[in-house]
Amino acid sequence: MDTSSPIATVAVFGSSILREDDPAYLEIRQLGEELARARLAVMTGGYDGAMAAASRGAHEAGGHVIGVTVEMFEKRGPVNSWVHERIHTPSLFARLEHLMQIADAFVVVTGSIGTLTELFLAWTVVGVSGPPYAPIVLMGAHWREWLELHRRPEFVPHHLFQYVQVADTPAEAARLVSEGLQRVREAERSEAGRS
Repeated sequence: MDTSSPIATVAVFGSSILREDDPAYLEIRQLGEELARARLAVMTGGYDGAMAAASRGAHEAGGHVIGVTVEMFEKRGPVNSWVHERIHTPSLFARLEHLMQIADAFVVVTGSIGTLTELFLAWTVVGVSGPPYAPIVLMGAHWREWLELHRRPEFVPHHLFQYVQVADTPAEAARLVSEGLQRVREAERSEAGRS
């Protein structure tokens, strides 16, 4: 399959401290590969950990990899070696804004407060914009319990949960992203036909 011309861009959010010998690293690397095989560009924060894993998988499968780096993290080390296109931003806020504006879909893997910040921001943007909406896929069974915890007390309105899906495997995550993007394209075509 030709992966040289991506049909959409998927932002992958995850931990920067994940090590290469961690089982989650291999899963996220497989995620990058699956996304690239689906002709999706992979966009990450550009550094180590989950970002490197997704970048590496996509790169090795012949996909396009975008790294959105930020000045405040430059002391942590260089951009990972699997990034093809680097976009350097002056601040964390500019980086987040860029990730939200460019991504057509989002996959969230294991991470800490930075990952949760990205998830909540993406979820807010998608929830406010409404249908047709960019897919948000949480990869890993642990997200089901996490989502249930956020249903009670009912601070997160029930209807917002329609915007997030949980995938158990990299292949399922890539499939859910592709299906979500297809729904968006169909809705946009339908809307254009009514204009």
